[in-house]
Amino acid sequence: MAKSSRAVEEDGDQVEEPVRGVRAIQSERRRQEILKASGEVLSQGFADFSLRKVAAAADVRLNTVQHHFKDLDSLIYATLEYVGREILTRFVQLGQGQNEDPVDDLVVFLDEAWIAIRKTEVRTFFFELWAMALHRPAIEAMTKQMYGEYRAALAAIVRRVNPTLTDAETNTLATLICSWAEGAVVMAHWGGEGMPPLSLLSIRMKAACLALLGVTKATAPR
Repeated sequence: MAKSSRAVEEDGDQVEEPVRGVRAIQSERRRQEILKASGEVLSQGFADFSLRKVAAAADVRLNTVQHHFKDLDSLIYATLEYVGREILTRFVQLGQGQNEDPVDDLVVFLDEAWIAIRKTEVRTFFFELWAMALHRPAIEAMTKQMYGEYRAALAAIVRRVNPTLTDAETNTLATLICSWAEGAVVMAHWGGEGMPPLSLLSIRMKAACLALLGVTKATAPR
């Protein structure tokens, strides 16, 4: 018996829905690939940043990039948000508590910060971010929000490590430690002759942070 036209339409809808779902997944995957490539291009310097160069790095056509991002500004903003969020996510997770001992969260937080600091492409990415944040209000707002989340994540760890601290002390110490890490980005890149090894700096900074929060050698992780 032949199906009614309505039944055929309904069957067609059932087929079309999975197709649209697959296409959406593929489109989002392609967008993520473009953003990853864009982050790599941006870390080489904003002066050479272009839609065409990003397309080449992502191994896609220029119109594919333009399909996902209407212009250069929207691609820049999405790239900064994507790369910054990728780095920030792990710190936020540690702030929420990933280990039974909060000192372990602090040590991992610092270790992962130094892993990022050691990477030239990460350092140059942040230099580009800071420069653009000075001239583009949207990027300035995004940068402030991310740094606020970064500092808040560390403050949550600081609070758990030393519950006797006041809110003001907690925020101040978290800001100080964040400032040390950001300063290390600059020194690692432009420290010049006589710069001590980054491995030694990371060890000394870790020890200084633990002492700052009142963690004794007996309770510090080995």
